[in-house]
Amino acid sequence: MVTEIFNKPEIKKADNEYDKFFSQPLKMLAYSGLISETKKGRSNEYKIIEKGFIEYISLRDRNAYYFLTIYLEKVLKDSNIWKYFDSFFKIQDKNSLYELRTKYVDFIIQNTPIKKELEPIRIFNPLLNTLCFKYKKLGSKLGDIAEINYNDLLYNRVNWRDITKDKSMTRETFNNIFVNENIDNIKSYKYHIEKTKRFVKAIHKNSEIHRFDAYPATQAHHIFLSSQFPELADIPENIIAITPNQHFYRAHPNNKTSVVDKSYQAICLISKLDSIENDYRNDSNNYSKEHFIEIINIGLGTEIHHTVDFEELKHNIITYYT
Repeated sequence: MVTEIFNKPEIKKADNEYDKFFSQPLKMLAYSGLISETKKGRSNEYKIIEKGFIEYISLRDRNAYYFLTIYLEKVLKDSNIWKYFDSFFKIQDKNSLYELRTKYVDFIIQNTPIKKELEPIRIFNPLLNTLCFKYKKLGSKLGDIAEINYNDLLYNRVNWRDITKDKSMTRETFNNIFVNENIDNIKSYKYHIEKTKRFVKAIHKNSEIHRFDAYPATQAHHIFLSSQFPELADIPENIIAITPNQHFYRAHPNNKTSVVDKSYQAICLISKLDSIENDYRNDSNNYSKEHFIEIINIGLGTEIHHTVDFEELKHNIITYYT
């Protein structure tokens, strides 16, 4: 899985690299108190302490990002070097970046077994950029000041959403190009789709359409089919948790999963929008109205502006299908 998803070499050829790949996050989780670490001979034994929080982090990249911002800031403040980062956030220029990097490397060399500059510098950019994105500050790319996007924080992942369709191009041609040329690792692509499905089902134990205990949601349905809109396949706002009957007999006519019932698609969109609005009202940060509007515009070919409110957006959907 690691070889296929993250483009790592085979484990037999890179024992040391895999030791770091697994041990470093385990050490971090132990330092944060989410798991325990016990020395057993030359090995470490780990046990889960906060299972709920571990599951929360594992559900999606964004949850891991939220955890990292809190963890990193606390470690830097406890280490009494947050003031250097705070100074850079206020003075956003190349000299300030160089000064911050120098002080960070010096601190690591003076307070850890690491005695060479290369390792601290490798860690510095991801650490800094994670915090810069949180505080909407400029970060560092290739040693220079740069704007940081969320996708810059993701490890070894193609940003499918950056690939846009030329309006003069047919949907079929675009899909072929998207899958055959832009996705160089199809297993990674499918992995992210399944991870997003698990995330949606973890949020909604019951059907998002009925919302009653009598209708447990065991299916994750693409409102706009992944076969027709592969660029939307791993976006949670395009996936709705429903029951098997709703999935195989309502969403797909006569259980033909390659076909979608347009009238039921409208119901799915309205229901998903309700979930997104409830999420927004509760300040849960699981969904984004803006992402949902992007999905609508791609799936329906509309040009709805991102500033519309929930009521107007619902009206636009109803109008389209009537």
